Amino acid sequence: MKFIYLLLGFIIFSLAPVQAQLLKEKVLIGRVEWVSLPDIKIKLKARIDTGAKTTSMHAVNIEEVEQRGEKFVRFQTVDADGKVVELVRKVGTTQRVSNTAGFVSRRYVIKEKVKMGNIEKEILINLNDRSKMEYKFLIGRNVLLGRFIVDVARSHVLGD
Repeated sequence: MKFIYLLLGFIIFSLAPVQAQLLKEKVLIGRVEWVSLPDIKIKLKARIDTGAKTTSMHAVNIEEVEQRGEKFVRFQTVDADGKVVELVRKVGTTQRVSNTAGFVSRRYVIKEKVKMGNIEKEILINLNDRSKMEYKFLIGRNVLLGRFIVDVARSHVLGD
């Protein structure tokens, strides 16, 4: 039995440097962070949601339009000051999303560049009416995986 404890101890201590290296490569963020969408030129407070599969952005008056034979979507969103911004973006796909109550809806998905701290990445964002939500932007696992560690006790770790 003593041998098993020694072996387990050895394994745990030998993996510690590997885990420490992985943690060094990831960025610590809090439950709420600022994100910017450089191509749209807006900055928003975003809720970090490790339970959400994909990132979601507030959008209302969503209307499908065709331009040059391709499918686009026209919609309105708001910036950090609550100013309405009208956008037209190419539709990447549509996505079935179910909320916490189990209600399933179909949402348009756009591809957009998002910047958090020093990390900039082009991601898929589904469009959803978040009028009743405090945060108009939600960061899901499609952004978080492999890059971030979330400390839910903190917010604005990356700064204002």
